[in-house]
Amino acid sequence: MAIRKLADGECRFPAFWGPGHDWLPDHNWGGTGMIGLQEMLLQSAGEAIYLLPAWPMEWDVDFRLHAPGRTVVEGRVRGGRLEWWDIAPERRRKDVVVMPQTSGG
Repeated sequence: MAIRKLADGECRFPAFWGPGHDWLPDHNWGGTGMIGLQEMLLQSAGEAIYLLPAWPMEWDVDFRLHAPGRTVVEGRVRGGRLEWWDIAPERRRKDVVVMPQTSGG
């Protein structure tokens, strides 16, 4: 669904998302696609930060996302492997749970 939501729409310019029920471009359509991707990369519950809880490991990605508590998490997935990740502030590192299908850190 995320791929479908972020695909080019029927408008003249790329990323003018559709279908839009009463207008085009429908930025709500694209916005929900982006939120979906972010949730696939990072989720939080309480103090825990879950890294890559639903990311298809065959998708390469570089990311930098904000988490609760003035926290920024960034990393890189290549070839089905979490190559590296970092967090600021460093004191939040203990709160990160790297999901089992990944490696690195």
